[in-house]
Amino acid sequence: MNIGLASVAVVTRDTQRNVAAMVAAMKLYKGKCDFLVFGETALQGFDSLTWDYEIDRYTAVVQASLPICKMQKAARCLGMGVSFGYLERSEDKIYSSQIVIDQHGEVVHTFRRVSQGWKAYWRTDHHYCEGDGFETFYYDGKKIAVALCGDLWTEGRPEEMKALNPDVVLWPVWCDFPCQAWNQKVKYEYAQQAARCGERVLYVNPFCMDTWARDAASGGAAYFQGGTVMAELPAGKPGVLIVSI
Repeated sequence: MNIGLASVAVVTRDTQRNVAAMVAAMKLYKGKCDFLVFGETALQGFDSLTWDYEIDRYTAVVQASLPICKMQKAARCLGMGVSFGYLERSEDKIYSSQIVIDQHGEVVHTFRRVSQGWKAYWRTDHHYCEGDGFETFYYDGKKIAVALCGDLWTEGRPEEMKALNPDVVLWPVWCDFPCQAWNQKVKYEYAQQAARCGERVLYVNPFCMDTWARDAASGGAAYFQGGTVMAELPAGKPGVLIVSI
């Protein structure tokens, strides 16, 4: 299975533009990838929330929303799977979630981030929530698990993930490391951490186009195995890293 780790350009709060960018990447890599993975909050952008629920409930979207349906249609029409991060609203709760859609356009998995780093927890109330833990699902015969950003840096979570014994761990993030720091040093720290979590870990970070954003993601993607960077797309510009599993 060829998995594309897609570090595409994201514009904060411009959901229509971000959907178009993801669909364009899917079209470009049709026939080259079986499954395309985008980073955390790739749908709306990481800095989209205000921590006022009466405002944020319109920014976060339910799974049956038009943007999600458009991505399902693209997956079905192009015959390829896709996964992307989004700010999910479920009843009166908001989560940082990662959805997985198969090549038939069906939702096969939704993961809700388990660590608090996605929110200003000192300002939020009961509306802003985390998931309970990791789960696995099967795609093209591979046992896959998902973790978001700080989840795999949280005490006890690497062991929890490794105990699931997945064939592949998808690790979408939103990280604002300076490009030089990531490319020269930090990626090796992530490779070592990934080794605590699973045999094969696939990392992907969006490329935020907003220069004003306080947490602008700097892009990049990597395939970690055994504490080593097996393949990478350097931070600093959009792109797609294809990994054969």
